Amino acid sequence: MVKRPELLAPCQDWNSLKIVGGIADAIYFGVKKYSMRAKAKNFRRADLRKITEFCHNQNPPMKAYLTTNILIYDFELQDLENLILEAKEADIDAIIAHDLAVLRIAKQHKMDFHISTQANVSNIEAARFYEELGAERIILARELSLKQIKLIKHHLSKTKIECFVHGSMCTSISGRCYFSATICDSEEFSANRGNCVQPCRREWRVIDDENNEFIYDGQMFLNTKDLCMIEYIPQLIDANIDAFKIEGRLKDPLYVKVVSECYKEALNSFFNRTFTKERIKNWLQRLSKVYNRGFHTGFYFRKPTIEDIQLEQRGNISPYKKHYLGKIISFDKTSKTANVLLESLEVPLKLGDEIIIIGNNTYSIETIKKLIYKGEKIKSIVRKRYSDPVKINLRIDNCEINDKIYIISKT
Repeated sequence: MVKRPELLAPCQDWNSLKIVGGIADAIYFGVKKYSMRAKAKNFRRADLRKITEFCHNQNPPMKAYLTTNILIYDFELQDLENLILEAKEADIDAIIAHDLAVLRIAKQHKMDFHISTQANVSNIEAARFYEELGAERIILARELSLKQIKLIKHHLSKTKIECFVHGSMCTSISGRCYFSATICDSEEFSANRGNCVQPCRREWRVIDDENNEFIYDGQMFLNTKDLCMIEYIPQLIDANIDAFKIEGRLKDPLYVKVVSECYKEALNSFFNRTFTKERIKNWLQRLSKVYNRGFHTGFYFRKPTIEDIQLEQRGNISPYKKHYLGKIISFDKTSKTANVLLESLEVPLKLGDEIIIIGNNTYSIETIKKLIYKGEKIKSIVRKRYSDPVKINLRIDNCEINDKIYIISKT
């Protein structure tokens, strides 16, 4: 019987956690220290218990994994040990780490641990070493082919394997890079400490000093496209991968929601035997609407070439952008109806559109069920025709005055 892989989603704060609740099987997150995503918003240590309660109370329950995967120095060991004890007390399901000191501390306190992709596990013997050490799971190096992944999995008796299926890719080996620290001339900006400034996403000039000619002249030749394996879900399942990981702890909640939904639907379709080319096309269209640098398949089927580099365009290449609409001017909790002042409307707003509500304590993605103008129901609205507030029925628990409203549409 084929086992269903765990779908693992990234979360950087409560907004992304709440929005992925009930979609993913597990989440991974960091706190203010010891995370490979120091620039993410990250959670407070005091919220560890709340995080696990939220996850474990979902139906079905989600698991929660805490990232402690940077290089650790001696002066940090005691505080790191305290964090692991706090995580165990809060019923965190496992920590993610690669520093041997962290693994030793986790073992001492009988805390489940997963081996980070930073450990660059690329062969059978390395995988067996971590299995003998007691790892519950190994997140394999991203530079492995599907054939290599199958072979490693075959030689493990109890330790599970996890692989990335979607998101940003580093040019360096599993993110173990000194480029950022070198050009900043400071270990403060080391990728290995979670604070990379991403120089690989910039334009560079490369000169062949023997021939005195430019190889690259103002191109982003290190700017890898994003990994996207959604159309190859059957092959990944056939490789007996235990967990599918989505990269994105610096991405906004909309990204986490859309990507997690697409991969969950793909998994459901595989096991329901409804995995079709038409569905794949739909998922790829939806994935292209959120942040991406273009897609490729990483190292799964072949070694990437220059075709898998985004040479010309920096950052997000999606033609879909977030456009400001207006703000909440009042909200009735009983009827869940908001009065919205439309201040900018570049495209018509209509029934069925999804809007995003963002505030200091709000992040919600809602579908417009009703549009009401001067007491009358309308099907769409163009800003040029209306100057008074437009009432929109929103089925949300709460929002606040001055929360901003956005819509995603083509530029």
